[in-house]
Amino acid sequence: MSLGFRGVCVLVVGLSLVTQEARAQMYYPQGYGGYGWGGGFGGGSIANNPAAGFMAGLGSFARDKGVYEIEDAQAQAINQETMLKWNTALRRRQKELHIENQKEDAGRAAKRNARLAQEELADGTTLNSLIYQILDFDPAASKASLSKAPIGGAALREIPFEWNTEAISLCIDQMTGKGALPGILMDPKFAGERDALGTAVDAAIKEDAKGDVSRATTKKVSNAIAKFRAKFVKEVPGTSLSYADGDAYLTTLASLTRLLNDPSMKKALVILANEQNATVGDLIRFIQVYNLRFGPAATERQVRIYESLAAKLKDVLKAMNTAPAPAVTENAGDLPGAAKGAFKGMKWEQLEAHAKE
Repeated sequence: MSLGFRGVCVLVVGLSLVTQEARAQMYYPQGYGGYGWGGGFGGGSIANNPAAGFMAGLGSFARDKGVYEIEDAQAQAINQETMLKWNTALRRRQKELHIENQKEDAGRAAKRNARLAQEELADGTTLNSLIYQILDFDPAASKASLSKAPIGGAALREIPFEWNTEAISLCIDQMTGKGALPGILMDPKFAGERDALGTAVDAAIKEDAKGDVSRATTKKVSNAIAKFRAKFVKEVPGTSLSYADGDAYLTTLASLTRLLNDPSMKKALVILANEQNATVGDLIRFIQVYNLRFGPAATERQVRIYESLAAKLKDVLKAMNTAPAPAVTENAGDLPGAAKGAFKGMKWEQLEAHAKE
């Protein structure tokens, strides 16, 4: 119990004692020898005059009620004043705690944001976001590749690149899904080839969900497509009206598969890393051509490289960000349609030649 509340209790008890004494004095009318009022309505005692006793009782009740109302008003005044002080003090402290909590929350948020920023830098998120923004303004990286900010071959060799293949594997999944194949390839005689292709694609998608698609898995998908096309060429005459659709579909699918894991990227990286005067522009172009992204940094040295790169990519973006990025005119949701348009002129012979390099 607080001291203030204890004081209120003492005051209320004191008033209560005074009231009881006053009530005792006022309850019985003045009389003689404590026997009550002897007069009125013909005289005699209250016992001998019921009417007089009744009137005396009413008077005492009225006086007692008046005292009670005064006491109640006083008690209410005391309670209101006490509660007002209590509420004022309570809310003042609540406000102080709220302000303190806000400061603590702001401090925690600042630390959390700083920690999150560091985590996003280390896991490649920050750099990948900057690359996406740069390529929004310059899809072919024709301007960004002109950046002469130095990076050096030694730093390039330490960057943990990954293939940015989730969208590609999604496109392949959509193209091999139910109802997506051209009618000619749905012929029952191609059932075995369709099943083999579906199995290989499922394995690639599962791998891609966990990381990069391995070369072995990519090769299985490529082999399944090649076997499918070999049977297609054997079973469907080149003069058939449906031949072009089937051939374009299989060629597009094979082209996409090459993007899941391109061995030539490793060769290009070796050449680039051996160039001591490599620039940020070279890096952007390399990422754009081979559809790469920055993987999580595994060492402090890689984190430091990422920090330096982030500053340089921000400068590139700032230099380009003088107008809104070009609007995307094609439906980004129609990946199969975009893939067919992109690889429309690709010939199967070209893919085979590329695979032998």
